[in-house]
Amino acid sequence: MARVVIMALTAGGGHKSAMYSIARALHEYAPALEVECFESRVNTIDEVHRISYSSFETLYDALYKASDIEVVQDVSSAVFAKTIIKNFMDEYRPYIANKDIQVIISTHFAQTHAMLRLRAEMNAPTKIVAYIPDFDDSSVHFADYKGVRPDAAIAQSPRFLAKLHRRFGVPRYALQQAGFITKPEFSAVRSLTKQEALRQVMNLPFDGVANLYPEKRTFVAAGGSFWVSEIYRDIRELCLNGAFCWDNVQILVVCGQNSEAYQAYRALHEELTLRNSAVRIVPLPFMSAEQLALVYRASNAVMLSGIAPATLYELIETQAGQPVIRRINPGPERYNLKYIVERKLAIPALTQEEFLAHMSTFSRLSHILDESNYAFSQAAEHERTLARRRAQNMALFIEYLATTHTLPQHHRKQRYGFGSAFIRNLAKSGVASEYFAALWSRSASRMRHLPSKQ
Repeated sequence: MARVVIMALTAGGGHKSAMYSIARALHEYAPALEVECFESRVNTIDEVHRISYSSFETLYDALYKASDIEVVQDVSSAVFAKTIIKNFMDEYRPYIANKDIQVIISTHFAQTHAMLRLRAEMNAPTKIVAYIPDFDDSSVHFADYKGVRPDAAIAQSPRFLAKLHRRFGVPRYALQQAGFITKPEFSAVRSLTKQEALRQVMNLPFDGVANLYPEKRTFVAAGGSFWVSEIYRDIRELCLNGAFCWDNVQILVVCGQNSEAYQAYRALHEELTLRNSAVRIVPLPFMSAEQLALVYRASNAVMLSGIAPATLYELIETQAGQPVIRRINPGPERYNLKYIVERKLAIPALTQEEFLAHMSTFSRLSHILDESNYAFSQAAEHERTLARRRAQNMALFIEYLATTHTLPQHHRKQRYGFGSAFIRNLAKSGVASEYFAALWSRSASRMRHLPSKQ
C-alpha cells in the first residue's frame, strides 16, 4: 500500500485545516492510500507572521509583492536558513529516510525547502509535493534547493499553476488545482435552520449565550483569534453608531484563545448595556469544531478580520450568513480577497465607513440582508460543488503520484550575480538569521486595537 504523509504547521491562514482537507479527500476518493497527518511542533512561522503583520505590515506587504523576484527569494532563504529550516529538518529527517513513504505533501514553503534539502543530503527517493493553501500567485511557494524544485504542486489558484508551467516549465501532469473539504462537523449543521442552530448555541457552556434573543438576527465577528482584536475599534464604532439597530441584532465574537480580546469585548458589552438593555455582545472562548460550526450556522452575517480558504469553505459548508470582509492581512490574503470578490462570495468593506454603512443597513433593513444572503447562498453552493469536484481530482492526482515510480525533477538556473552571491554569503555567515531570530523572540501583542489597560 502506497503511503502519503501530509505535513502542516502553525502559521495562521488555515495550514492545519488544509492538511485535514487533503486527508479527508484522500480517504473519500483514494481509499487505497495509507494517509498520515503530521503537525510540526515548530511554531516560529506563526510568530513571524504575527510580528510582521502587526509591527511591519507595510514592509512585509512590499516584500511579499516583490517575492517573485529571485533575489528577494534569496533574502527569504537567508533569513530562514539557520533558524527555522534547521528545526524543520530535525523533525522531518525520519520521514525522508523512510523508504516506505512515497509522497510527502508540504503546506508551507519553508517546510518544502527543508524537505528538498534533506532529500538531497540523504539521496532519498521520496516525492515532495508543494501545497499552496491560499489563492496565491507568488512563486515563493514553489521553493527550491540548489535549483531542484518539488516534484509537483497543488494550488488553489489556477493562475499560479499556469505561472509554474510558463515560468519554470513544470509539466501539466505535475500540476493540480486544489479542492477543499471541511471537517465533518461543519457539514453536520447543514440540516439545521438558523433558529435551531441559535438555540443550540444558547445551550453551549459559555457565559452570556443563554441571554441571547432567539428572535434577533445574529452577527458573528470572526477571522482568526489573533486578528479579531484588529476590528475591535470598528465594532465599537458600529455599536455606538446611532444607525445600528440593537432591537433587531445581537453580536457574537469568536475570540478563541485570545483572552485579551475576550475581556475587551466583554467589557464593551457591560459598558453598552448600561445605556441600552437591548445590547447583546457575547465573546466566545476557544470552541471545538462542532461548536464553531453551530455559531457559523446561526449567523445572519459574518464580520471578518481576515480571510483564508479554510475560513471561506467553513462558512460555505455551514451555510453561514453573508460574509463582510473588514480587513485582510498583508501578503497572501490580497489574492484571497480577489478570488472571493470575483465570485461574489463576500462583500468587501475595507474602510471603516464602508463597514459601518453595510452593517448598519443590515441591522435596520432585514429585507436587504435577506436579499444579500440569498445571493451569497447561490454563489456559495456553486463554489462548494466546484470545490468538492476539485477535491476528487486532487485525490486522484495524489494517488497517481504515489503509485508512479519516478517523476522528472524541476530545476531553476543557478545565478552568479553580485547581489545573489552577497545574500547567500550573508546567509552562510548566520548574521541575518541571528538578527531576525532576536527580532522574532519578542512576543506579538494582541493589544494594538484593544483598549489600553488602566
